[in-house]
Amino acid sequence: MSETDLTKDAIAILSGGDAAAESDIRPVLQVADIRLVETQNQTTTERYRILLSDGSFTQQGMLATQQNDLVRSEKLQKGSIVKLTQFVCNLIQNRMIVIIVNLDVLVEKCDPIGEPKPYPTKNDWSTSSTARQATPGQPVNQPASGGRIPSSFDDGSAPHVPPSSSHGSSFPSSKNSRSYNTANASPKYPKTEYGSGVLRAHVKNPPKLSYHQPPHQTVANRGPIAPRIIPIAALNPFQGGWTIKARVTSKGDLRRYTNTKGDGKVFSFDLLDFDGGEIKATCFNVAADKFHPQIELGRVYMISNGSVQRAKENFNHLPNEHEIFLNSFSTMQPCFEDDKFIPHQQFHFLPISDVEKLARDSNVDIIGVVSSISPSSSILRKNGTETQKRTLQLKDMSGRSVELTLWSNFCNAEGQTLEKMLDSGLFPVLAVKSGRVNDFNGKSVGTTFNSQFFIEPDFPEAQRLKTWFDGEGKCTPAIPISWGMSKTVSQIKDEKLGTLDKPDWITVSATLTYIKMDNFCYTACPIMIGDHRPCNKKVTDNGNGKWRCEKCDVILDKCDYRYILQMQIQDHTGTTWVTAFQESGEEIMGISAKDLCTLKHDEQDDVKFAERLRSVLFTKFLFKLKVKEEIFNDEACVKSTVVKAEKVNFQTQSRYLLDSMAKFKDEDLGTLPPPKSEILFQHLGRTLGNLQHQIAQAL
Repeated sequence: MSETDLTKDAIAILSGGDAAAESDIRPVLQVADIRLVETQNQTTTERYRILLSDGSFTQQGMLATQQNDLVRSEKLQKGSIVKLTQFVCNLIQNRMIVIIVNLDVLVEKCDPIGEPKPYPTKNDWSTSSTARQATPGQPVNQPASGGRIPSSFDDGSAPHVPPSSSHGSSFPSSKNSRSYNTANASPKYPKTEYGSGVLRAHVKNPPKLSYHQPPHQTVANRGPIAPRIIPIAALNPFQGGWTIKARVTSKGDLRRYTNTKGDGKVFSFDLLDFDGGEIKATCFNVAADKFHPQIELGRVYMISNGSVQRAKENFNHLPNEHEIFLNSFSTMQPCFEDDKFIPHQQFHFLPISDVEKLARDSNVDIIGVVSSISPSSSILRKNGTETQKRTLQLKDMSGRSVELTLWSNFCNAEGQTLEKMLDSGLFPVLAVKSGRVNDFNGKSVGTTFNSQFFIEPDFPEAQRLKTWFDGEGKCTPAIPISWGMSKTVSQIKDEKLGTLDKPDWITVSATLTYIKMDNFCYTACPIMIGDHRPCNKKVTDNGNGKWRCEKCDVILDKCDYRYILQMQIQDHTGTTWVTAFQESGEEIMGISAKDLCTLKHDEQDDVKFAERLRSVLFTKFLFKLKVKEEIFNDEACVKSTVVKAEKVNFQTQSRYLLDSMAKFKDEDLGTLPPPKSEILFQHLGRTLGNLQHQIAQAL
């Protein structure tokens, strides 16, 4: 048979539920028709119905969402010749549907082959289905009743597929997606040892897995029936009796909660199958008590009889729009012989430079070299509970770095390990799965209870990073993405920054030209609130050497001093006033507010005080500003607050500007509409002006 010959009797096999008669059938069929499923919900993922033909008969199918790009690019169209490489025969509302998870397009377009007709009714389907359903746990998504298979989607008898269903619900795999076998590794431990990674597409001789249940020979056959394994990508809410074979890649703690219905328990775990499909499974109350002690991280299970529902976007950290909910009737059977072809973990790594483009609350997998880490500190949450927090800087070969915030338990186990490695002169590679992007103080990444850390992992991306860092990377400066958008002083006013509901976080490269030193600090209350942080409210002098805090209602023998610097900064486009408080004030002045106040008022050493001031003025800083409109005396004014200040590293800044110029050079401005083209030219002009100004400063 040539490559484009249609598989004889393929529709009979698919329509009759006998797809496993040939254990590895990969039918070659023609697309007789293809239509977009119309839905009322405009935000629902597109899905396509497809009519398949073997030249004699036709069969309806549904295309998995990860194959939608083939239709959009017109590689898959009416008349195409395709080979089904991965599919599931499914019964949806008493109609047999072939869910196409994966296919190869052999011929993009050709004339119709034969005169196919709808496959005729089989009267014994109902009897055969009844026999199948007699066995407990047997999948019900086999033909249960006879019925005419329509030859056209215009036929009123076409099976209705509910708009909310999405067959093949996994999101398209990123080109940066990687799967790794980590048989000896656990993400809860600092050191992970990885074996070689494989995806199905990379396996030369993968094990022969069939997603089709072998048919019963007779109605009287009551013997044990092997479960019909389907890929995670094919799970949907309208499917019953499914069984998946997957590895547990992450296991959460058993947590207690209280709501209007009372107290409860919940825990979740992540699953990964042979084909790279990922899905989150959640257990409540009785199911949580049943399965939490049974599930082992890294082990492979056969899972059946759960409920597949649409995942809540706020709690979904995997690329799958569905979630499994297990109940007391669900089953999880461990596979005692580990399937080495099911990866132990799958990543969708993005370069750190691309994190800047992600929306708030997006989930991201990143890998980089840890260049610095802060000590762990205790903070008080809004609900009054205490938690641990520490931050680290992660850099990669994109030339950018990102601030990663570690919360709760990550501060202790993984955080302490990373801190010890850095203290000993090592710069470890860290892979983070399911980090959460936030835009507070600019773009950064934080951990959640679903996040996983892999320190010094043994896979190709980590090896490339170590080779790069040991060579040029260690001395190559990285631009932090958490610094926000780069602007000039004049743009604060011209673009009306800070006038919307939320503040704007920007970075300005400017020179400090003036500081008001009359009231550069204030007296603050040093009392610790709940042993977590100082009060910091202003205290008043009683005139007898004592200080009073109105908030704490106490008399103090001593007070603290905190910066409140009113400064003027200037670049080549103009000047503006900014305010720097304690932390940023110390970064600018290089001395604490208390020591500077002592120097001026107690020691009255005007010479040293003036030297300190001269050492700071006319220094070029990279200011991270929070720009927000505030109401003062019934008048609106835009206030800029210094969140962070660093002395400009001209090598780093010049590299950033040159990279920006290279990006503009690559833009085809002639193809852009005039407004966008004009904006780009203006931006390029500002970039050139910044570069010329900074080169002059460096000289």
